[in-house]
Amino acid sequence: MKHRRPRDLRVTPRGELAPPPGRDALVSVGVTASGGPVAIWSSSRGGEVLTGRDAEPGRPSFPHTRPAEEHAVTLVAYTAAGEVADVVAVSSLPVAHPHVDRFPDGSFLVVGARARWTSAGGERNALVVGPDGRVVRRGCLGDGLQHVQVAADGTIWTGYFDEGIFGNFGWGGADGPAPLGAGGIVAWSPALEFTWGLDPEDGLVADCYSLVVTQDAVLACTYTDFPVLRIADGVLTEHVTQGIAGPRGIVASGDRVGLLGGYDDPWLLVVGRLGGGRFAERSRRRLRSPSGTRLPPVQVHCRGSELHAFVGSTWFSVDLAAVED
Repeated sequence: MKHRRPRDLRVTPRGELAPPPGRDALVSVGVTASGGPVAIWSSSRGGEVLTGRDAEPGRPSFPHTRPAEEHAVTLVAYTAAGEVADVVAVSSLPVAHPHVDRFPDGSFLVVGARARWTSAGGERNALVVGPDGRVVRRGCLGDGLQHVQVAADGTIWTGYFDEGIFGNFGWGGADGPAPLGAGGIVAWSPALEFTWGLDPEDGLVADCYSLVVTQDAVLACTYTDFPVLRIADGVLTEHVTQGIAGPRGIVASGDRVGLLGGYDDPWLLVVGRLGGGRFAERSRRRLRSPSGTRLPPVQVHCRGSELHAFVGSTWFSVDLAAVED
């Protein structure tokens, strides 16, 4: 299938995320259902430890499930205009490689990407942090978390990469329990209890490459065949794609969907519509910096129709509504 040459699309500058006093390392950043960023800040040493890995010569490198030493962090919620809205100090953070989001009641959700299974059970890698910085609830959301998003109603949606689906770190195999993320996409209550998940027997997800929560649905694009999956009111619909491989971001508004990136072009945005069990491509764009140059490596977070890109603490975005078919 031959495609038209993509037209350039410049991202919109949104501002700079201001760090709290004494915190110079941006450990993790996400975007809440209200459209404002939320971040975890720590000291330089804290930033290193909270993203630490086992690295031995000649052996695979695996991320830590817990920091080698606990460090204080500061959780900061920003408005959609990039202004500081709330600041919460946490005396120590017991999870590594954390995702961060916020519940509608103002409490924070922090989830470590990895969790081991031992004879004592799964590591409690999910924390609910109250406005005073105290952990009010802990639980385990499984290992291998690629995506964590809190919906406007407080439901937690999680998408897993392959190790969280097929098992590692004690999960799966002859001696461990089935991974909590075996279906690839799971919903949890604000109390960190399982409420819904894809059936692992269906084999739809070997790796949840991209996931987004919108006002009325959850959408994902998953390995191996990269269909667009849409979940609404507990009902799953599958839409086949053509020429899509390895997208790291997905945005949606109604039946319009944008898929960002792939194995060959990390900044290609493919826009199309869902209908009749397929994703029908309408246009292609290549994202550029505000000045028109190539974008550097960024963290990408998708919420609703907006794609958010962070170069360190510098924030950019693109709204699907502004992209023509």
